[in-house]
Amino acid sequence: MRGGGGGRDLAGTPNVPRALAAVISARLATLAELETRLGAEDLYDLLEILAVDAHNRARLRALQE
Repeated sequence: MRGGGGGRDLAGTPNVPRALAAVISARLATLAELETRLGAEDLYDLLEILAVDAHNRARLRALQE
């Protein structure tokens, strides 16, 4: 796993693409939904939502400090 700091002992998902793992881990979609009902464009839309949400949470935390 890349990066420094506290995440060194965290497990990764070497058998699952990062995009799928991120969306599933965030509970934005299930693997079954991604395999059957949703397409690649949906996956990347969900990744964008996930990234924007993370950015906005970080900005709000910074403003509260």
